[in-house]
Amino acid sequence: MNGEQATSYVLSKLEELKIDHMLVGAFSSNAYGVIRSTNDADIVVAFGESDLTRLFKSLGEGFILDRQMMLEGFTGSVRNVIKHSESGFDIELFRLSNDPHHQERWARRKDLDDIVNVLIVSGKSLDWTYIYQWTDRHGTTALLDHLKSEVES
Repeated sequence: MNGEQATSYVLSKLEELKIDHMLVGAFSSNAYGVIRSTNDADIVVAFGESDLTRLFKSLGEGFILDRQMMLEGFTGSVRNVIKHSESGFDIELFRLSNDPHHQERWARRKDLDDIVNVLIVSGKSLDWTYIYQWTDRHGTTALLDHLKSEVES
């Protein structure tokens, strides 16, 4: 099993356990934007310690949980790392807290390089009515228009 397969396996276990999650970072960007290599997979999860234990137990042999929680400096979220022993690939789980401020920050979180890459590759096929509905709501329409102008020039 390689890193991509290990990530797919972890995602399937999250689905099976009905743990809310969202794939982010390079794996997400690679699906819609410019492909870039990565040494890990990033997944945002809405769970607590008991869910982490359930997930880890469901993975079985070949996965190592680093029990040391880390604080992610940019978002302030707690992060756990699961290593796939065969490939050495890390799967980083970023916990989404229930704090309303944290929820709002996450809703507005953007990786501008990934957005530009998606615009370059998939811009013509995106549902712009839907996208502008949300950028209007979040107050980020001017930012999106700026990024679009960078890609079009």
